[in-house]
Amino acid sequence: MRRARHPFVIALVAVAVGLAAFLYRFNTLGGSLAGFDNDHFLHLTRAEAVLNGELPLRDFTDAGLGALWPPLLYTTSALAQRALGPTLRSEALLTIGLLALGAIALCWVAATLAQRVLPAVLATLIAIGLGPALYNYPKIVPYAFAMVAMVVYARRPTTWRLLLLATTVVVAALFRHDHGVFLGISSGVLIVLLHRPRVRQPLMTFSAFVLLGLLPGVVFAEQHGGFIAYLRNCLEVTRQEAARTVAPPARFDIDWSQPWLVRADPPPPPRPRIGVRWAESVTPEARQRAEEGMGLSEPAAREGAQTWGYSIEDPSPRRLSAIVTDPQVADTDGIDRQAFTITADPAPAPGWLERTGLFRWRVAPGVLREANAAPWLYMMAWAVVVASLASLVVPPLRRAFDQPDVPFPVIAAVSVLGLLLVVAFLRNPAPQRLPDASAPLVILGSWLLAAVPRSMRSRPWPLRAMLNLLLAGAVGLTALSAGAIGTVPQQITGTGVTDGVDGMREQWREVWNGLGALPDTTSGIEAELGRTVGYIRRCSAPTDRLLVGDNLPEIAYFSERLFAAGRESFFSRFYSSVEAQQAAIERWSHQSVPIALMQPRERFDVEFASDYPLLAAYLRAHYRRTGKLEVRRGTWLDVWVERDRTASRDRETGQPCFEAG
Repeated sequence: MRRARHPFVIALVAVAVGLAAFLYRFNTLGGSLAGFDNDHFLHLTRAEAVLNGELPLRDFTDAGLGALWPPLLYTTSALAQRALGPTLRSEALLTIGLLALGAIALCWVAATLAQRVLPAVLATLIAIGLGPALYNYPKIVPYAFAMVAMVVYARRPTTWRLLLLATTVVVAALFRHDHGVFLGISSGVLIVLLHRPRVRQPLMTFSAFVLLGLLPGVVFAEQHGGFIAYLRNCLEVTRQEAARTVAPPARFDIDWSQPWLVRADPPPPPRPRIGVRWAESVTPEARQRAEEGMGLSEPAAREGAQTWGYSIEDPSPRRLSAIVTDPQVADTDGIDRQAFTITADPAPAPGWLERTGLFRWRVAPGVLREANAAPWLYMMAWAVVVASLASLVVPPLRRAFDQPDVPFPVIAAVSVLGLLLVVAFLRNPAPQRLPDASAPLVILGSWLLAAVPRSMRSRPWPLRAMLNLLLAGAVGLTALSAGAIGTVPQQITGTGVTDGVDGMREQWREVWNGLGALPDTTSGIEAELGRTVGYIRRCSAPTDRLLVGDNLPEIAYFSERLFAAGRESFFSRFYSSVEAQQAAIERWSHQSVPIALMQPRERFDVEFASDYPLLAAYLRAHYRRTGKLEVRRGTWLDVWVERDRTASRDRETGQPCFEAG
């Protein structure tokens, strides 16, 4: 492998990786929520509130570890909306741009510490392939720049560079407080190892810089409910979130009965699925006969006795036209009723590892399967952290791995940081959590990939060859697993790269224009959400607020309405104390909230009313239930409207409609 001692080479390669990461993530946006996750709209709706002059703690409830002034997670998005326009494109440019900068920083630090370019690029690309959620950029970017600051400070420990390191800790803490804790601990390790035995002054200076940076936020919290009460609420919400996301550990699923070599025939293309709402007069027997005649298979009941989902064998315009115009069909979903084309996503295809083979042959299909991708990555995360710590505390390993150009205190600090993040962020084996701890693992993994072979130079060549083969196999399996978790082959195809430069340019233009139209239009989001959003816009004024009694913050965002009662969504007993409910009612009673969308009747009493009895009582006293709307495919919410307001009737939904102004 080529040595990476020249700073210009490292910087050039890192920038190239960052640019590739930006294009990869931007060109693959699209889908039911335009490529964003449901949780992203928790932050976006709060950013909209900040744009309207509101602040957490003072104007809305927030104990999500990010409400100290200035709340960077919200204000950063708010500034992007103000500078680039109030669209989803602005949020995409912000989050993807920051993730690309994070990739540049990670690649630079990794190559600098590994003294090799190739391991750094491989580790960074694997992290990019995992596809971190866009709203999770604070779990990567502040860490990447903090590790840059660690390297810079370790090279020449001056007061100004110590201030730079402290600033990265403060910024991370203002995005989310636990980030500041983790970086503060690892930075303390760096300072102690650099300055011992004269560590007192730099450590106190660093602590003073951090406390000074956080002081305005502490004062703000004290003014609006008390800092200690805020910390207590943060700990309670964290405890509830940890309890809500408990899951059994990731385990390998190995089928030893499978042969070690099997022919990998390409699977048939997945059939698209559509929804059909049958006319009320259609009996189950008539429905089954109609399904057979229309080529509808794999029926699955949806909301309501007459609504079903199907795979369709013949998606031609002629067949779709026959379905749409059939008198037995009251409505359809997933079909453009004007052009008679499919708009629904196809059924999930078999996993990538299950479809991939070497020259149409698969090796060990009972082992190399998609179900084992996440367990392998969890195992490798722990292996990297344990190996790094062992190389630092075991004297023979430390001597073998020591490099004069690689500061040992930085490796130790990043190893401690990696341990903290693996314990904290990977407590739940859900695959989507794997990118959260990736920042220090990229650094440590690339360092090990370079340091281990380097330490074996004096060993016999058969031993070196075997070691290199094992490392190559581990990297290959890790890359394959990351590709499976992040659906990398599908994402690469989605960038348009298979159609050359013109295909990529066309995909860029399509994503750019589509995101730039949202949320003003509803083109590019689920049809059900679009219909609900249209109702809210038609039947409430822009100055009205919307109450959503479920974990669906995207409704308020696309409706372009601020959330009511100081909460963008109500679910899972968050902020359900008597004091929190009373504060929500106090805000609610002074706001114009003509429409509330609540959990359907069968869930309302056992979930919302049980978790938030005071809010349920206020709702029942001042609102009346008028019907229901499908807000997401298969997800319905009941419509509640204020009792004392005069309403007309919305033509499209049949729900009460108020003056939209």
